[in-house]
Amino acid sequence: MDYFQDYLPGTTCFGCGSHNEHGLQIKSYWDGEIAKCIWQPQPYHEGWAQLTCGGVIATIVDCHCIGAAMATACRNEHRALDSEPKYLFATGSINIRFLKPASVKESLELHARVINIKNEKKYTLNCDVLVNQEKVADAQVIALLVYRSDRPEEAAPGFRP
Repeated sequence: MDYFQDYLPGTTCFGCGSHNEHGLQIKSYWDGEIAKCIWQPQPYHEGWAQLTCGGVIATIVDCHCIGAAMATACRNEHRALDSEPKYLFATGSINIRFLKPASVKESLELHARVINIKNEKKYTLNCDVLVNQEKVADAQVIALLVYRSDRPEEAAPGFRP
């Protein structure tokens, strides 16, 4: 399976970096038109006893949506995730609503979709977080294109892989 995070430049992110042994190491993929991620919290991800920390959930939503933005950009250009140019997105904003507690004993399933693209640089995504097919949180994330490997001179300050 092609996981978005395997193709992101720089792989040390706490949420999605495959080279961060202490990170969450989420994996996102296409399921039709929906970007999905299934992630199993551990007891050390607790906020309250037996409940997944809201900050951890927010981190997973953030990283899942950043990967979905990159994958959408490639998909819209009808090209593979491993092709050039490589894109790097950063979070412009995240607005998350927690609807119900999420047990650390149950997997979280995230469903994200790009709902708007402005100037090919600002991607707005909606993301639902589900536990056993029941929505426990939803979010809107703004992902900003901050680096393109074919135009490194245009990179936002500090954003180079």
